[in-house]
Amino acid sequence: MAKKQSKDRKNYYRLLGIVIIMVLFGLVMVLSASSVQAYANTGDAYYYIKKQLFSLLLGFVVLFIFSQISMRSLQKLAPYGTYAVIAMLAAVLVPGVGKSAGGSSRWIPLAGFHLQPSELAKFAVVLYTADFLARRKNDQNDIRDLIYPYGLVVATISVLVLKQPDLGTTVSICLTAFALIFISGFNLRYIAGIGFAGLIAGTYAIYSAKYRFERFAAFLNPNADPLGAGYHIRQGLIAFGSGGLFGVGLGMSRQKYFYLPAAFTDFIFAIIGEELGLLGTLFTILLFVAFAYYGIRISFQSKNPFGQLLGAGLTSMVVLQALVNMGATTAILPITGIPMPFISYGGSSLIVNLAAVGIILSVAIENEREASRRRNSRLYRAVDDGSDNKATARLRKKVQTNKRATNSSKSRTRTSKSAGASKTRSASLTKVKIKRGKANAGSNKRRRNGRARISRAGSRQGTSRNKRKS
Repeated sequence: MAKKQSKDRKNYYRLLGIVIIMVLFGLVMVLSASSVQAYANTGDAYYYIKKQLFSLLLGFVVLFIFSQISMRSLQKLAPYGTYAVIAMLAAVLVPGVGKSAGGSSRWIPLAGFHLQPSELAKFAVVLYTADFLARRKNDQNDIRDLIYPYGLVVATISVLVLKQPDLGTTVSICLTAFALIFISGFNLRYIAGIGFAGLIAGTYAIYSAKYRFERFAAFLNPNADPLGAGYHIRQGLIAFGSGGLFGVGLGMSRQKYFYLPAAFTDFIFAIIGEELGLLGTLFTILLFVAFAYYGIRISFQSKNPFGQLLGAGLTSMVVLQALVNMGATTAILPITGIPMPFISYGGSSLIVNLAAVGIILSVAIENEREASRRRNSRLYRAVDDGSDNKATARLRKKVQTNKRATNSSKSRTRTSKSAGASKTRSASLTKVKIKRGKANAGSNKRRRNGRARISRAGSRQGTSRNKRKS
């Protein structure tokens, strides 16, 4: 149990260390990829990195807050948070409330910031799914519960995000929910049916909008429209090809000079490949592999079903976003507009992902506390059972040592108390003896004085008698 407790603490620090490395690496790459466009648009080459730094500081505050929230509190807040996100997603589509840019209405202006509710929607879906599946841990064969109310809530969120329009975030939400349902152990027939329904819905979403169909066609054949729909893919591949093994050097990218659109957001992985080469891309991939390993390890060590599903869902959310971004940048998947977690520019995405990390760290803290409680109960149970194996013998010896230490401290306390009491009694007795001595001395003095007066009176009487006789 002691080893288990130390492992939980090590997993906590390792995951936090990996996240810190990723965000610092992201700051360097955002500064490198955004400086040219920032100077051209605002006259300040550090404009975007300043905003990213502020979002990072706010994100670490959110991370700390969420790491201190218990799983029970999060489970209670899950439904209310989901309904609040649905309200914000609907508000984005209201003219005058949501802000539109590039043909999309995805942001709500708030105190100088642009809140993106679709990023919160990913977080809310994971919370709601984990709560739903944890409550039905022992009853996962009823497909009706999966359709209503759960399916209705997730479908509502997905449709509202798709109306913005934002197909990439919709795909991320659906993939994360699907991964959680699979992890929870639902019937494979139901999982296959859900996957088939998702493919049908995705196909309809692609063919229902002209620009989506053009992007999908460009993914199949980028050279068919090299200056139109295939431009992003071609420029990203040129960036990777220019980097080679070691890259052209940090800050020396040529594609960021308005050749590669969204160089510091959706296509930052291509800038990493150009400036740092194959080694830089492998380093980025290894960071997310390590994040996935420790996130899943922390989650599966939890004895709380909600904590286990929540940690696994948030880890899947981050890793799936990274995989979709890498796949779109390298022309393995269609372009979806999903930024790379922790590395791409974007305040809302960074804050939400750091909040997700905070919850995973909260799961690790709860695992450590649970391990400590089990360890203490096992110690005393081993002593009570009186079993003879080596492990319980060591445990018994430890408990007996603790008991002896406790008893010795109690005996020392009693001894000090008795010594204090004896000192008090001896002091009081001394005071009584002194008082009695003074009283006896006074009475003895009075007796001596009385005897002296009597003897003097007797001597005077004897003298007068002698005078008469004479």
